[in-house]
Amino acid sequence: MIGRRRCEACGEGELREGTETISVALPRCGVVASIAAPALRCRGCGAALVTKPVRARALLAVGRELADRGVHTGEALRHMRKALGLRAADLARLLDVTPETVSHWETGRALPGRAAFVAVAAMVHEALDGRTSTRDRLAALAGGRGYPRALALSLRKRGR
Repeated sequence: MIGRRRCEACGEGELREGTETISVALPRCGVVASIAAPALRCRGCGAALVTKPVRARALLAVGRELADRGVHTGEALRHMRKALGLRAADLARLLDVTPETVSHWETGRALPGRAAFVAVAAMVHEALDGRTSTRDRLAALAGGRGYPRALALSLRKRGR
């Protein structure tokens, strides 16, 4: 049991640890992706409470599965963009395309380019690992910063 918290739905039942299925439907391509996420479940009314961080991680995991299974559609791209917390205009800037292009991809008027799809999929994978390498590189390129005059590197052997 989780402390003395009560159910938000009925206000009475005890909350117990359990799971809740989070589903994402992509009707235009006929895909429904589901994932079981940790949740608190009310013993009284059966309502489930999934915290925002758990839900956000579950949506990223769905995006990863869509990408890994080759669901290369605008709907999948939209899902991944939203799971990353990006506005369409922000994604357009990172990918060096117009916001209209992103809109065309997401509404099915044009197929997303492979490179753009792979870049977004890489950002989803990294977000699940707590990294932002691809996103940072794209942001640096989008920022139009000049090249540094000098680079300092340090090489070391593995395992040391």
